[in-house]
Formats: sequence, structure tokens, C-alpha cells
Amino acid sequence: MQTDSRNDTNQRGKCERSTYVRKYTIGEVAKLTNSNVRTVRYYDEIGLLKPAEVTSGKYRLYTTEEIWRLKLILTLRYLGFGMYEIRNLISGERSVTKVINWQIEVLNAQIRTLTNIKEILQQTTQSDYGEDSLRYMHDLVESIALSSAERKQFILEKMKDSMFPDEVPYEWREALLKMTKSIFYEEGKLSAVQISALNEIEKMLDDPEFIAAAKLSATPYLNMILSGRMDIPTWDQYEQEIYSRLFDALQQKATYDSEVVQSIIHDYVTNFAKGENVPYTLDYFRKFAEKVLSLDTNKMNCFLLQCITLNPRLKWATQVNALFMKGIQWKLAQME
Repeated sequence: MQTDSRNDTNQRGKCERSTYVRKYTIGEVAKLTNSNVRTVRYYDEIGLLKPAEVTSGKYRLYTTEEIWRLKLILTLRYLGFGMYEIRNLISGERSVTKVINWQIEVLNAQIRTLTNIKEILQQTTQSDYGEDSLRYMHDLVESIALSSAERKQFILEKMKDSMFPDEVPYEWREALLKMTKSIFYEEGKLSAVQISALNEIEKMLDDPEFIAAAKLSATPYLNMILSGRMDIPTWDQYEQEIYSRLFDALQQKATYDSEVVQSIIHDYVTNFAKGENVPYTLDYFRKFAEKVLSLDTNKMNCFLLQCITLNPRLKWATQVNALFMKGIQWKLAQME
């Protein structure tokens, strides 16, 4: 009996030891990852890296799982990923391949920007202006910036002509391009980086694959426009209202599967059904969702990236759009 008792005690001890999980303080984690306490604390504050436990004394404790996550975050930061892209990657909201391809495009654009700046500097050093080289450099940049004003108008007109299916009336094209149009009227002179973004957009408009993707992005609106039941002012007002509601939801940190976000999506799709003069049904939502989700292409994401470079204030629009798309994706999954 005593032997059995000792065996039971030993067995319990082994089980307790096998379930023991080592936890590390925030200082230990910072040391193990060649980081610092301030960085680790910041990632907790923005919800990117939560500790495994917070003690009654408010001490953060981490396991090897959180340490690995931190190492991954630091690696992605080293590779130039922004916080928003890192959050999408870690949460699984976007595929690894899609986010990496987007980052490659970002780096390619940055390389081209630096190349343009390098060419300006080289032209300056090779000029015969001597002591007036700085003035020459200023005049060179100024001439490029001034010519961009005419180019912006040209690009906008080219977008109206090429980015929509032939059936879309011209007045609707301008309405659908409203957000894009706003980036071309930013006050002040464009920087070298913004001029490079303008170059990228101009190149995209000569790319058949991008034009095909752009035309596809207008298809969810096509039936509503052709039905003639929705006029531009009404649609414009409704779009602003939906964006405002989504932005408020984003500020409140509402999740894509929350009642708030799902209610917005329901209202948005219902309005499309009314515009097409058809009843809102689950089958209608499924077809609408499949159309919308097919638009999340690398080409269109790259275009949006250049737009944000031209007007950084549009960055919130990508976050609103991601919340909306994830909400549609989630609801579609619930129906399957």
C-alpha cells in the first residue's frame, strides 16, 4: 500500500512538472530578443503582442509562444513592414503571399523613387553651374513639380476613359473616382516620393492587367447604375454615410464579426439591391460578396498604395476597406 502511495505521489509530481510552463518577465523578453522594454510594452498597448499573464502587481509575464511572436514582429519590422500589414499577417486577415507581394511592390516603388532622386543629384553634380549647383538642383526639382500639375489632370482624364466598362456613363465615372480624384488636389508642391507615385500610377494606366482589374472593380456597381433607379447625389450621400459609420466602428475597435459592422454591411448590400430593383436575399448577398471579394487583387492594392503616397490622409480608408471586406468574408463563411 505504501509503495502504491509513493508511486501515485511520484506520478502526480511528474504530471505537475510536465504541465509547467516557464514564464518570463518583460525585461527577460527584451533581453532574449535584443529588443527593449519600451518596445515590448508598446506592442502590448496597441494590441499586437499581449502577455500570457498580468499579475496582481501589474507585472507582464510571457511564454515562449509570445517570445516567438515578438521575434516575428521584429523581423517583419526589419523588412520594412508597417504595423497595419504586420497586424494583418499575424491575425490571418490577409494571406502571407498577398502581404509579401504587396511589400515587394512597396520596395520596388521605393527603389524607383531613390533612383529618381539619385538622377537629380547626379545631374546637379554633372552640371556646369559650379557654386550655383544648389540653385540648379532647386530649379530642376521645381520644374518637375510644376509639370506634375498638368500631369495630374491628364492622368485623371485617362482614368475616366480607361478604368471602367464601356457601359458606365461618363458622369458616373467621375463620381466613382471621387476619392481617387481628391488625391490629385492636395495643396502644396509634391515631394520627390509623391512625384514617383504619380509616375507609378501613370505606368499602371498603360498596363493591360491593371486596366482589366480596374474595370472588374466597377462591376458591383454596374447593374445599379444601369437600372437608373439611383441618382449620383443620392448614391454619393449614402457612400459617405457608410464610410462614416465604418470609420466610427474602426475608432471603437469593433471587430468584423461584431453586430455593428455586420449591420453596416447588411444596410450597404440592401441598398444595392434596392438600386437594382431586386429583393435582398441570401442568394443576392452571396453573389454580391463573391464579386466584391474578387476585387482584392495585388494590382488594385498597389494602385491604392500609390494613392496613399500622394495623399497620406487616405490611409484610414485602407483600414476601413479591410474591415468591410473581412466582415463580408466572415458573413459569407457563416452562410456556407
